[in-house]
Amino acid sequence: MAANYNEKPLLEVEGLKQYFPVSKTFTVKAVNDVSFKVYPGETYGLVGESGSGKSTIGRSIIRLYDPTSGKVTFDGNVISGKLSKSTKDKLRVQMQMIFQDPMASLNPRKKIKDIIGEGLDIHHSYKNKQEREEKIEAILAKVGLAKEHADRYPHQFSGGQRQRVGIARALIQNPKLVIADECISALDVSIQAQVVNLMKDIQEETGTAYLFIAHDLSMVKYISDRIGVLHLGHLLETGTTEEIFSNPIHPYTKSLLSAIPVPNPEFEKNRVSVNYDYKTSGIDYDLGTEHLVDGTHYVKCTDEEFKAWT
Repeated sequence: MAANYNEKPLLEVEGLKQYFPVSKTFTVKAVNDVSFKVYPGETYGLVGESGSGKSTIGRSIIRLYDPTSGKVTFDGNVISGKLSKSTKDKLRVQMQMIFQDPMASLNPRKKIKDIIGEGLDIHHSYKNKQEREEKIEAILAKVGLAKEHADRYPHQFSGGQRQRVGIARALIQNPKLVIADECISALDVSIQAQVVNLMKDIQEETGTAYLFIAHDLSMVKYISDRIGVLHLGHLLETGTTEEIFSNPIHPYTKSLLSAIPVPNPEFEKNRVSVNYDYKTSGIDYDLGTEHLVDGTHYVKCTDEEFKAWT
């Protein structure tokens, strides 16, 4: 199912800030004034180096963290302030997360059927035991696992299979949005391709939107409709996959793209990575504002920088 950009955004993040006080005099500004939208049925890729704030954004949106400030609207409901019980229940069903480490996110003492079925149990999403088993069986089949896997424990699976269990757990409630937090980074390359293809197939079938958090740009290019580039807690550039890869504007985006290895030995010999150092760049992220480049392509910079870069 293709994204429809004429519809209302499913998720709208406006001026999100997530600060963590370390001491009386020092606060880590993990996410600083980030704004973006995710539309129904689309995959929005959030990329950046380790420590840039990608996972923090995902956790703030799903309310594992309470946002310091900013506004997050999901399916017409503001979810960044104090949540009412009805909003909280809706959020817990319609927004799910696939975590980075499949082993750490699965309870080692529970069988797979109980891990996947926990959401059904909490929200009473079945009439009887038979319907519960049918739903678990159906979602296992959808993610490429067999019926007999339901009675096994997490340690009896490979990494790729465990990640499929995590995907099954996230999808069993038919959510409108899935936040995939570097869900393929711990897997072998061949398994990464299987998991990403599985996610694309499920999206085609169900129309689920993904917020795909990763630092593997080639995989983000493959799965994403639009991409946001994050550095030091600031969203520096956002646009369609085509816009970002064919016409990067921000020097940081250019440096990221120049670091992608190419499977061509002759080209790779002569490839030169663009070096970018924020401290010596003369750029101040706090002074930047959003500038429209073309279509849905925005870059965060000052007016002078925008003139110079474009």
